[in-house]
Amino acid sequence: MDYIDQNIFPLFLLFLGVMLIVEAITNFQQKGVSTVSTGNRFQGILLTGFFTLGLIWYTTSNKNLDMNSLYLTLGPLLIPLVMMLMQRKKDEIHIKKYVPQNVMDVLERNLNDKRYSYKKDVIANEDYISSNYITMYYFDDPYQTIKIKWKDLETSGLEVEFQNFGDKDFIKEVVGDLREERPPISFFKFNKISLIVAVIAIYIGSMQLLGF
Repeated sequence: MDYIDQNIFPLFLLFLGVMLIVEAITNFQQKGVSTVSTGNRFQGILLTGFFTLGLIWYTTSNKNLDMNSLYLTLGPLLIPLVMMLMQRKKDEIHIKKYVPQNVMDVLERNLNDKRYSYKKDVIANEDYISSNYITMYYFDDPYQTIKIKWKDLETSGLEVEFQNFGDKDFIKEVVGDLREERPPISFFKFNKISLIVAVIAIYIGSMQLLGF
């Protein structure tokens, strides 16, 4: 315990570096195309809650636990919990460094194969600068939509939101096609920023643990 108390910051840096490397490997394996659903959000809240409880237990193990402090610490977890409940009917695909038109071509091809009838609208996202756009797909069901956030760049990060979309297999097929049709990518080039931060964090943490 004394060792951890004295080296909490360098140990945190090592943990951060390792987590960034694990995330980079996962991101590469998924070819930069990941899904977010209600289950993923709930798992994230659980992990955050367990981590918070562990931190509270560690910092108060030699003290009497103040219930007001416990409520104050766990209170912020209510925000993502409420957000999860509000977004329970929304599935998302997060796409890293992809040609926006190629993403829309894959989506529309799958929509046509499944014989979905839709209307498409492209609007500028006024929350940002003019290079940000939103493409909307409207269906016969007025509550069912697909929303794509993208930038007018050669390759862009994109978010695809499926609102009230009951066909989960369709979403899986779109994800599979996006991964399959992505051109070959380099692990180091694809995760350059994350890997640089990870190396710096591990280096600083290791030097501090070694007493330099």
